[in-house]
Parts: sequence; structure tokens; C-alpha cells
Amino acid sequence: MVAESSTPNRRRLRRWAVSIPCTVLWEQDVITATISNISFDGALIRAESAPSEGSDVAVRFTFGDQGVHLRGSVTSEVIHAEGEGEEQTFGVKFETSMEKYWTQLTPVIQALLEETGEGEEDMTD
Repeated sequence: MVAESSTPNRRRLRRWAVSIPCTVLWEQDVITATISNISFDGALIRAESAPSEGSDVAVRFTFGDQGVHLRGSVTSEVIHAEGEGEEQTFGVKFETSMEKYWTQLTPVIQALLEETGEGEEDMTD
């Protein structure tokens, strides 16, 4: 389910490769999607359609018994679909306070660290 991804120098926070079903909401649209990687400040999402770059979105998913609801904006529209009906990917940068998302994402990231055999002290690397 999870693979540790190396953190390129340009990234502030570490990302983890995951496969978490989610719902993305923007304007009048709602899509079912999959989170491909996640960090405390953003996520890469795969879906059959993608919001435009700059769109404000809400990303919702369940982790364990916790419902997670994160707001953000689309920072990149990375179209990898070769043909009609194939999935596209897009990046979302989470907004609001880091503390708010830290509270919601800590259980998720902690579980990812446990799967990769790392401890809590590594959460800010």
C-alpha cells in the first residue's frame, strides 16, 4: 500500500507513495479519485477528470475510523492520460494552517511510517 518516495530537494516536506481512495470536490463537480502520494502540505491525485490549475478543491478520504477533509488548490495539472477515459494526475497544495492539517494527517503519516519501519521522530524529515 505504501512506498517511501525520496524527497527531491525542492520539496519542503517528505511525501509517501500511497493508494488511498478519495473524493475531490470543486465548484459543482464531485469526482472519485485516488491519492497517489501525500505529505503534510499536499497530495498527488489520480482521477478520470481533473480540475483546472488554480481551482479551489476539497479532498475527502477515510483513514481507519477517521474522516479527513482537507482544503487546497490545484497547483499543477499533469495530464498523463494517453486516450479518452484514462486517468489524469494533478497536484493539490493544502491550505489553511499547517497545525490544522498536522492534527488531521498525523495518524495517516504515522501509519505510513510504521509500514516503512520508521519512527515518529522522522515525521519532519
